[in-house]
Amino acid sequence: MERKKLPHYLIEKNNLVVQVAISVLFAIAFLALYIPLSDSTTAWFSVEEENQFIYTAFFIISSTIFLVLSRIMMYYMSKRLIRFTYPKFILWTVGEIVLIGLFHAYISLSVMHVETYSHALIIGKSILITFIALGFPFIVTDLSFAIIDGQRVLKIAKSMINTNETKNKTQKTTVESTVTDNPDIINFHDYAGALKFTVKLENIYYIKAEGNYVNVFYNNKGGISSFVLRNKIQAIEDSLAGTPLMRCHRTYIVNSNNIKLIRTEDEGYYIDFNQPGLESVPVSRTYSEKIVKRFTEI
Repeated sequence: MERKKLPHYLIEKNNLVVQVAISVLFAIAFLALYIPLSDSTTAWFSVEEENQFIYTAFFIISSTIFLVLSRIMMYYMSKRLIRFTYPKFILWTVGEIVLIGLFHAYISLSVMHVETYSHALIIGKSILITFIALGFPFIVTDLSFAIIDGQRVLKIAKSMINTNETKNKTQKTTVESTVTDNPDIINFHDYAGALKFTVKLENIYYIKAEGNYVNVFYNNKGGISSFVLRNKIQAIEDSLAGTPLMRCHRTYIVNSNNIKLIRTEDEGYYIDFNQPGLESVPVSRTYSEKIVKRFTEI
């Protein structure tokens, strides 16, 4: 557990945004239910009294900003500086909760001047309530992301089973008899050389490696569809030599004809396509010069 790299879905940009949004909304709802049942000297949140409302709004807004900045830092540090493992991720999350709890305790003691209980009890209670308010949605959203990723893996596994079931039928067709001379048509074969998928070149956006499989993303009647087949991306790249389909990353091949723009981020180049809803594809340094040159020639 200590050496195993953290699953990508826990520090994916979109998932981090969803997690922060859900956690903040849950925390606000939790506090709204908790405050009427708690001692008013330690739960000073209020929307009725002007003084308490100001500090309530200040605490919620400040804590939200802190959480957003923390997750932005987590995302960018995971790309360059830190190899996140489970212990590091858990420690980072617990640190966020503890700091927000201490911030609440500081306002309670230094601003609201709560004197009914000892400082140690107020600090401990503040951290405990923060753990409940944020810890629960953190855990639930992380589990949800794991389930979604598991369904994606299951889809690939089902595709493999279907491939094996039809292997005997498709192996009778040779590569030579199925390859077309039309440069506008692209044929995709599996590792055994059997034809699995044919699509127009203009409809292909990109190809993404998924371990021993590749996922072809293409335009299907105006929408985005994908087709999974068992093959190595290197073999796919070799079969596409001389076409506008070019390798841009160790896990991506892109259709250079469908590139809308190439933008520069701190971590390098990214490709956006002329179809809303598609992910941005990274360009590694190895392929950046070739991709940029091809894009400027189009």
